[in-house]
Amino acid sequence: MKTKANDLAAALKNKPAVTTKELADLYHNENNRAGCASIRKRISRLKMAGQLATIRKGVYAVSKKPVYSPRNDEFIESLINTFKAIYPEITACCWSSGWLNSFMIHQPARYFYLFETEPDMVKTTFNLFKGSKLNAWLNPDENTMLLYVLGSLDPIIVKPLVSRAPLIKTGTTTLPTLEKILVDAWADKKIFHFIQGEELVNIFDFAFAHYTLSYSRLIGYARRRGIDQEIDQFVRKTVQPQNRTFLND
Repeated sequence: MKTKANDLAAALKNKPAVTTKELADLYHNENNRAGCASIRKRISRLKMAGQLATIRKGVYAVSKKPVYSPRNDEFIESLINTFKAIYPEITACCWSSGWLNSFMIHQPARYFYLFETEPDMVKTTFNLFKGSKLNAWLNPDENTMLLYVLGSLDPIIVKPLVSRAPLIKTGTTTLPTLEKILVDAWADKKIFHFIQGEELVNIFDFAFAHYTLSYSRLIGYARRRGIDQEIDQFVRKTVQPQNRTFLND
């Protein structure tokens, strides 16, 4: 009999973290014929359900928090469809800065969209959107953001997608994970200048308090951007202790 996610969560409710070996032992107690492949699939399902989050290789945090799922956005779908109609094999993702509003205390009056694709496709994508009469901007600086982008209708910032960025696919639409959103909000200060300082602390603390996060995924992506040590220090310094119990303090 397969161990259900709820049964596993109940069995581990008093444990803040669990190792792959402990999970394997638990599954073997239920079914001594469970093989390594079967155990990996079950762990994967628990992670997808938000009941386990990877802390580091072979160690998982036990959580009942949901996995962040951004709301559906027809404009994002239309942008992806416009791009994929011509470049179906090219990786791209799209999201809205408005998704951060629910994490913040002070709500911005405007929001914008970010369309990210492979570095050698950025200018081509910008030209595609401009040719489609869309309000596209190519790597705007802070002054351009303040003077033009934020005051315009449905602005789209086209920028390079970092290789191996953590993404999720919903139907035909590719979106960033919450880990990617947090790292980008911290790193892209010219674009997200309006959420630096205390507001950025609020965003991180709310995210860690209310959602299941994979810290290894967050730090892994930050490492791809060359800021893993800075992000780790920021989380340890600013996120409330009860919301970062998975860290090796």
